[in-house]
Amino acid sequence: MFQRIFNAYQEFWINATNFRGKTKLQDWWLVQLANIVISFLTIPIFLRAFGFNLYGVLCIIPQLSMDIRRIRDFGKDWKWVFINFVPIFGWILWFIWVGFG
Repeated sequence: MFQRIFNAYQEFWINATNFRGKTKLQDWWLVQLANIVISFLTIPIFLRAFGFNLYGVLCIIPQLSMDIRRIRDFGKDWKWVFINFVPIFGWILWFIWVGFG
C-alpha cells in the first residue's frame, strides 16, 4: 500500500506541468491522502519559519494539473476549474466530479 501511495505521489510531481493525459481516480485519492499527511507534518514548521504553509504553495501547480486531467477524464472542459471560485456549492460539485467521477 505504501508503495502504491509513493508511486502515485511520485507521478504527481513528475507530471507537475502536464495538463494533458489522464490521472486514475485511485491515484488522485492517494495523492490527496499523501498531501494531507505531509501538510499536517509541515504546517507547524513552515508557519513558524515563513508565516504560511510553503508546501501548500509549492503544490498549487501540480495539484491544478492533476485536477485538470481528472476533470477531463470526467468529460468536462478544463475551464470548469473556475467553479472553485463559487464558495461551498462549487467546491462540493468539484469534489464530486474530480473525486468520484
